[in-house]
Amino acid sequence: MHNQNQCGVTLQTGRLEVEVEPSTHSIENLLEFASRENPKRAYLFVSKVLGKYIPCKPSTMRNSYRELAKLIHPKTPTLVLGIAETATGLGAGVAQSFCQQHKDIYFSQTTRFKKDRPLAFDITEKHSHAPQHLIYDFNKNIPSDTIRDVVLVDDEISTGNTLTQITQEVIAYLPNVERVHWLSLVNWMSHLRCKEIKTQHSNIDIHFASLLKGEFNFKKTSNQVIEFPRATATELSRAHCRWDLGRTGVCINETSKVTFINTQKERLTLAHLDSSSSYVVVGTGEFNYQPFLFAEIMEQAGFDVLFESTGRSPILKGGGISSKLSFFDACHQANYYLYNLPEERTPIILYETLEQLEGSPLHKLLNCRAYYLEDF
Repeated sequence: MHNQNQCGVTLQTGRLEVEVEPSTHSIENLLEFASRENPKRAYLFVSKVLGKYIPCKPSTMRNSYRELAKLIHPKTPTLVLGIAETATGLGAGVAQSFCQQHKDIYFSQTTRFKKDRPLAFDITEKHSHAPQHLIYDFNKNIPSDTIRDVVLVDDEISTGNTLTQITQEVIAYLPNVERVHWLSLVNWMSHLRCKEIKTQHSNIDIHFASLLKGEFNFKKTSNQVIEFPRATATELSRAHCRWDLGRTGVCINETSKVTFINTQKERLTLAHLDSSSSYVVVGTGEFNYQPFLFAEIMEQAGFDVLFESTGRSPILKGGGISSKLSFFDACHQANYYLYNLPEERTPIILYETLEQLEGSPLHKLLNCRAYYLEDF
């Protein structure tokens, strides 16, 4: 058990003071800190166990999924909802961990892909560079009337405003929900704020669970005017995407057998890889869980491998961001980023669809292999 501790971090945009409660996890093991290139919110908590902006071992990610799943005991049938962009893989991993103990576990996610399909609802994340989240109707794939518990999964919760919106919409959309769990790696809401949220939803049970709990204070110390970079992905993407991975609901075990192929339809297998080399597997955007599964297979076979993912969030170099590769993705018509890429490792880029592979310049910039997910 780590004692309650404090730390202060000077960022390019201001001073961040953090205080955490006693926990089996320490700040040092879970978090780095950085500055957003975002006029709406200047700071960023950068997870060391998420496999997003900081490369980490697949086994570390799997442990975080299992530890989060152990914190709550939902009554089934249960819907797990991952929050895009950073927590889509985290949500799927938690859902899969629940499947070890429970039946009737379903997964869905928020998304920023716009298609001509019916919506369940949409919400606005005001501080985000890309504020709109879409939640597509999942009645055809999930027995909505039977869902009793909903688990909202995010990497960190700061104010709770986004999850409050989702909670209100979920209650309206799913008629028999009894409990909503807010599950996160880190929860920065005060005890008073948590109490307020429970009071606002007195007709339903709200539970909060996280690996780390604390509070923070940010004070702007710079007069520098921060603007979004040119071609920031502020709008919804109209790129081609998959609809059998969770955007319209899925039984999570149906997405766990993964095969990746290249543009010549050649499969990516361990036999194609050099066991003496070090690798970094790179997921792309919201597409994190299936690339993680392949990286996990590599690690279990004895390969030296880390995992991370590209993202649409603009972040300044410094703090937890030691390197930054920016590229214009024609498929999404916006800039995307790859942070903290370990130069000594061989990258393998894994895309959601052939169209996304062909529209991205990333694998060409890195002169590395690129594959996309084969149909189930």
